[in-house]
Amino acid sequence: MPPAAEPVLIVALSARALARSAAAAGFAPIALDAFGDLDLRAVARAWRRIPWGADGQLRRDVLLAAARELAPPPIPLVVGSGFERAITTLEALARGRPFWGTPPARVRRLKDPFAFARLCRQLGLPHPEVRRTPPADPTGWLAKRRGGAGGGHVRPARRARTSTGLYFQRRAAGRPASVLVAGTGHAARALGFAWQRTQPGSFRFRGLLVPPRAPSGSARLFAMAERLAAAGGLCGLGSVDVLLDPPRLTVLELNPRPTAALEVYEEAMGAPGLFAAHVAACEGRLPSPLGLRRAAVSEIVPAPRALVLPPDFPWPDACRDLTPPGVVVPAGAPLCTLVVAADDAAGALAALETARQALYREIAAWARPACQRTTRSMEAERWKTGA
Repeated sequence: MPPAAEPVLIVALSARALARSAAAAGFAPIALDAFGDLDLRAVARAWRRIPWGADGQLRRDVLLAAARELAPPPIPLVVGSGFERAITTLEALARGRPFWGTPPARVRRLKDPFAFARLCRQLGLPHPEVRRTPPADPTGWLAKRRGGAGGGHVRPARRARTSTGLYFQRRAAGRPASVLVAGTGHAARALGFAWQRTQPGSFRFRGLLVPPRAPSGSARLFAMAERLAAAGGLCGLGSVDVLLDPPRLTVLELNPRPTAALEVYEEAMGAPGLFAAHVAACEGRLPSPLGLRRAAVSEIVPAPRALVLPPDFPWPDACRDLTPPGVVVPAGAPLCTLVVAADDAAGALAALETARQALYREIAAWARPACQRTTRSMEAERWKTGA
């Protein structure tokens, strides 16, 4: 008989992509997240849906109790999004077990916008000016929430309400992109490149486009990402977010955890495998740059109207993050994620449009309307989890 798969505890606001990659790498994922999507349940040895609040935080007491019950130490831990503002919870989760990820103390420094700005200055990397108080003239400035993710917290400074959780960043020009990096805590290697896609008219994360080849001039971008990840002490997979306005580039942040890009790269590779690369980097072995066979694209799809899906809803093959039946999904709230691939970027975007229309046809035929006023579904908050 083959040896039993090693269990691993995976915790994130949305754990499905990490759990899928872990299962493909031969691990037995035990997943705790906010959604309990159908395709998470299909790959996890055990799973539990953890309640969370409007502040984007998983309930600490429920989370820690579920971790002790389903995956007691010394089962290793891997985390995704959701801990940028919950470092003490991350420390409690990691206590007594191997933690395959960037140590919490380093995460705290990297997600402090002022400490991160100092690090960029020390490395000579271009980074927008940041300040703690609103500028006298808010033109050209953005307001951001400390530890925010997914872009839903970003808005023009003139529209921001006073809050102790905000800081202000000078707006920079360029097209949003990210570099996938792997780090050992001391050294780092750039593995791939992706364009970030945002919701029209906002900074909210919509999805990613991984081209088969990085754009010209990417060697400088990759070298910069490696320097930053190494200096920041990244362990495992993460991403460096940038704005590209050739020949200029501007560093925005370093995400010290696996992000939503993971499964889009795997789709472009034609096979999962990045969870194994994450573990290898945490153990001191840097993986090689990715060999991409094609382009891949993802998109968070909003519900076209308030609806409830039946148990036998026929999800098209491109769908991920499958909302369980019976959940009221308000109009405009995320329903699922589409992930498709093709030979080139144009083909991938065309395939994405085809997949989106196929999904909407199934919704029109199968989903029943729901009264949006009957619930304030937490699925609406999935916009905030993003990258």
